[in-house]
Amino acid sequence: MLTRCLPRDFSGNDRFLAVLRNDPVPIRDRDPNIPQKLAKVIDLGLVEKPEIYFKSANQFKQALLSVL
Repeated sequence: MLTRCLPRDFSGNDRFLAVLRNDPVPIRDRDPNIPQKLAKVIDLGLVEKPEIYFKSANQFKQALLSVL
């Protein structure tokens, strides 16, 4: 929502396959004006491999609040 862009690049017709195959694009690649500390938290929120970084919505919320 901050960049008005999707967090991944999609190619082809199968969006589900694109989500499985494509890593998220770092948010500052979409908009370099996003503050660096906020960008780090958002990028961590999109980490899925090798495992999901934030284990709960509350953990993600606390990380976001810590950089605001």
